Amino acid sequence: MTKLKIGMIGYEHVHADFRSKALSEMTDVQIVAVSDDKPVLAHQAASRYGGECYEDYRKLLERKDIDFVFIHSANDAHKEMVLETVAAGKNLFCEKPMATSAADALLMTESVERAGLRNTLGFCSRFIPEAERAKEVIESGLIGRMIGLRAVIGLAGIAEIGCPDYMVDWMVDPVRGGGGAFIDEGAHAIDLLRWYAGDIAAVSSMTANNDKPMLQVEDNAVTALQFASGALGTLNTLWSMHIDVGMRNTLELYGTEGTISLELTSKHPKLQVYSEFLGGQANGSWFEPHIKPKAAEPHDYQSWPTHAQHYKREVTDIIACLRHDRPFRANFRDGLHVAQVTEAGYVSARERRWIEVG
Repeated sequence: MTKLKIGMIGYEHVHADFRSKALSEMTDVQIVAVSDDKPVLAHQAASRYGGECYEDYRKLLERKDIDFVFIHSANDAHKEMVLETVAAGKNLFCEKPMATSAADALLMTESVERAGLRNTLGFCSRFIPEAERAKEVIESGLIGRMIGLRAVIGLAGIAEIGCPDYMVDWMVDPVRGGGGAFIDEGAHAIDLLRWYAGDIAAVSSMTANNDKPMLQVEDNAVTALQFASGALGTLNTLWSMHIDVGMRNTLELYGTEGTISLELTSKHPKLQVYSEFLGGQANGSWFEPHIKPKAAEPHDYQSWPTHAQHYKREVTDIIACLRHDRPFRANFRDGLHVAQVTEAGYVSARERRWIEVG
């Protein structure tokens, strides 16, 4: 089997290392080029994962042998790098959030679609087995029509969880990062909520810095969501949890005939379902749907911590989609909607009013 040749642009986000590690453990792909404008990061990546090293990502894009590009730069650099990658005719992945403004996200989406290139986003929460199973339960109709949703996602803070200084520097910068907890953690939750309940039509948000006065961005945000379907939801995003709480990603999904409770990034992920009717019989009880393992997992997942395994599953799926010409699970249109919701949330927080999305 011919190996797919991969180019990695940017190592400013630790997720670049997660995905590079996953790629390096696969036998049918090869990282042939890595780049970062910080020489030490570029050379470290080349040493760990192989490939020729570039400080200028444009030199990487000049290579004719690259089949697919992964981009993991600071948020405000995504637009330029994506547009350059599209101009080079490369199929690509972009880390979330897609952009720091809805206008940039729209420009990126229209550019890649005009070029007819394969494109996907870093919405890795879709690949957590419990999240996948919840999607199946919803699509089966077991909980009926979605009417209410609640999500909480957060952690102790970017520096507090041990992210390297070079990553912390841009993530807490209001320009380079585009915001704080809401744009960062919120991207995952907004995408999952939309995956489960459809487009979001309007939002009302509040942001605060309750715990980290040294930051210029919010460490806490709460958002009310109105879905196009009429469902209502709430989202809490935090960079101010106690360190012992760990990384939290929990959702409650309320339907006309049942409820789903999800705990996605704890040491023991959990999916629970309450159904009023099972097989036509009134039961009114909770149960935990069986999470079926893949028929043939291509990797040894035991060496990966629970909160990182979905990055490996995501990368495996991306490569399979490329191999078999299947649609990616998420694409730039999904990233555009999240960017529009995020921007509407920040406008709402400033103006203290409901903002329509899009």
